[in-house]
Amino acid sequence: MRHIRTLMALAVLAGMMAAAPAAQARANCPPPSVGGRTVAWISVGDTRVPVKAIDFRRGQALHPPDTNQAAGLSRGHAPLSATIGTTVISWHVRYGVGCDGSLNPVLDEPIGATFTVRPVGKPAREYRITARHTVMKGAYRAAWFRQQGPHQLALFTCAGLRGGKFRKTTVILAEPVTQEQPPQPQAATGASPPATPAGQ
Repeated sequence: MRHIRTLMALAVLAGMMAAAPAAQARANCPPPSVGGRTVAWISVGDTRVPVKAIDFRRGQALHPPDTNQAAGLSRGHAPLSATIGTTVISWHVRYGVGCDGSLNPVLDEPIGATFTVRPVGKPAREYRITARHTVMKGAYRAAWFRQQGPHQLALFTCAGLRGGKFRKTTVILAEPVTQEQPPQPQAATGASPPATPAGQ
């Protein structure tokens, strides 16, 4: 009996020792304030994640803020207020041991599920998930970044962790539950033509 108690005590101690590094890693995760001013919030169920503006140029990586607790909104694509084209958001699925991405719950949502995006100071917009793809890094489709057609939201994150590196990318496509109609071109009256929508 004493031997059994000793083994149980050692098992509990081992569990505590294994949990300690994970807890410490979580404590050292970069805060959600990284990346500057919050421009929007994404809500998936009970999860609410801040979104920061990030730069993206053709041919470069879409790099989210250096934290697992915030997502990045690409300035190089359509804004959240757009009625056409693609708004692009990315986040880190993992930012070091114990620092899983705060937006990861969206990866478990089924096709047809909804979530909301609320730009700061503006009404929230509800989106419905329409597709999910996981591909090798760089094997992206032009349709995921299209500049014309009804507005859509593309959420990007890394996948396929192997040998300490992520080999794949997951993209989740979503469309507004209520799709707004794009503004109609003005008639030619000598006035200035309408401005090109952001991200075009």
